[in-house]
Amino acid sequence: MKHVRSKGRDYYYFDTGVRNERGKRIFNRLPDIKAADFGAVYAAMKAGVTRRVDVSPLLTVGSLIRHYERSPEFSRLSDGTQRTYGYALRKIEAQMARAPVDDVEPRDLSVLLAKLGNAAGSVNLTRSVMAALYKWGRNNHLVKATTDPVGDREAVPMGSHEPWPVAILDAALTCELPRVKLAVHLLYYTAQRIGDVCAMRWGDIRDETISVVQRKTGRALTIQMHQSLSDMLAATPKRGLTILTRADGGPVGDDAIRKEIQSFTAKYGARLVPHGLRKNAVIALLEAGCSVAETAAVSGQSFAMVEYYAKQRDQKILSSAAVLKWQERK
Repeated sequence: MKHVRSKGRDYYYFDTGVRNERGKRIFNRLPDIKAADFGAVYAAMKAGVTRRVDVSPLLTVGSLIRHYERSPEFSRLSDGTQRTYGYALRKIEAQMARAPVDDVEPRDLSVLLAKLGNAAGSVNLTRSVMAALYKWGRNNHLVKATTDPVGDREAVPMGSHEPWPVAILDAALTCELPRVKLAVHLLYYTAQRIGDVCAMRWGDIRDETISVVQRKTGRALTIQMHQSLSDMLAATPKRGLTILTRADGGPVGDDAIRKEIQSFTAKYGARLVPHGLRKNAVIALLEAGCSVAETAAVSGQSFAMVEYYAKQRDQKILSSAAVLKWQERK
């Protein structure tokens, strides 16, 4: 019998006397040593060894993830969804790869999510993917029906203008929903509000720039288009005067686009809003080395607002850029 103490708890495993294909001994989980059925379960396992009956090895979280990613259900997900799920699965794997699947509890998930800090979008995405992983495991009889590490944990409330997690942004930019994909490209690569994006017309595009008159401020902007946006627009059929349209070619309202985008992000357990992409765009411009003035020229915001958004920049990226500039001076 093998005794393991982990996170203040005692676990007992029975040596089945057999080895797996890699030559490692196979252990089977025993009930708590104080449990009423401990003796009966131990005796049954002992009898199984005597009869030389093979006992299945314990399935770990890492193995469950590998099974899930090779499953038909996972392969039917879109490429963008697979990439997004993969982002969360790697975080789960890094923390819990060797843990037996049925030993993972809500408090273990809490430890993992705490390591993600205040990134509400990433926390909600990881929570949602953990739920999907264990639901698939239960449906395929790889996990006990009573095992649920997510439990009744609620999604973390997010600020109204919270920037999107990179994984969800990438999924939206490559998704198979044409209008969502186009809207996210316009919102992100122009850094404009949803009302101004819905009002954009094909006639506003000239010489790889797009002209915008912001409804809120009345400010007229001419924005150089990012190559990714140019490519997206080149592949988009012109159905009406506006770039974003209804099925009949007429202009589409803010609410319809907002609902479609929020429905898309909800699949990843995230409560995101289109305006968060404006913050993503500002942060991306600043991280690319643009000045506050250059960034404001794209977004149309005040210098003070751009500097406020700058607080959300990735410290690791900034420190790397700073050291590179330092080295280049020598």
